[in-house]
Amino acid sequence: MKIRGRKITTAGAGLLLAAGLAGCSLFPAPPPPPVVVPTSLLPASCPFLGPENVLPVRIPQGTPEEAVGSVLNSYGAWLNAGSEVLSTWQAGGTVPQECVDGLAAANADAYATTVFTSHGGDVAWQQYFGAVERMNAQALQGVLAQEPGGAQRGTFEVLKVIDTSSTDNGTFLKFDAVYKPAAAGPAGGAWEDWDKPTRWYVELVPAGEFLAINYVEQSPAAGYP
Repeated sequence: MKIRGRKITTAGAGLLLAAGLAGCSLFPAPPPPPVVVPTSLLPASCPFLGPENVLPVRIPQGTPEEAVGSVLNSYGAWLNAGSEVLSTWQAGGTVPQECVDGLAAANADAYATTVFTSHGGDVAWQQYFGAVERMNAQALQGVLAQEPGGAQRGTFEVLKVIDTSSTDNGTFLKFDAVYKPAAAGPAGGAWEDWDKPTRWYVELVPAGEFLAINYVEQSPAAGYP
């Protein structure tokens, strides 16, 4: 049997190669990235709480006079921290008490490690942070007492700015203020007497683009009705 000679041009060879590799790749696609499962800050028995839900309100750089308002704004944000999150949870059903307490604890950790300078195992500071955590938990109980979607939040009011100064080492503030709890808060709530005229002494130090509280003292302020 005689087989006739066949010529294959370069173009024809390219077409054959393309046809032979159809559906294949010399460079296989990389495997899909692993699925990252978000981790909640609370136990599985509680609604999901991500780190993005407990971002503290920090104290920006500014004049000493501006710092007074910024300090109170940060404290007010901490006392009311988690209110929106809790309102969302509440819309989905009853929220267990341990979840409310866990939310307050997560807020305390976020604020204590961000708005304040590091105080490690200092017992007095830990007791102070614990007191603010309890006030935050108390404010959250007030949120539960409101109608879903209620917007009542406690606020601070500056009564008098007594003295402010700033050096390369920090900013120093002395002022009087009072905390006004939300009307729907728990009856007989304890606010460390911040709901009465209070004298504040605050030392702030630079912390990157922000200021951090290195020292704070609150005591009853005289001269108010």
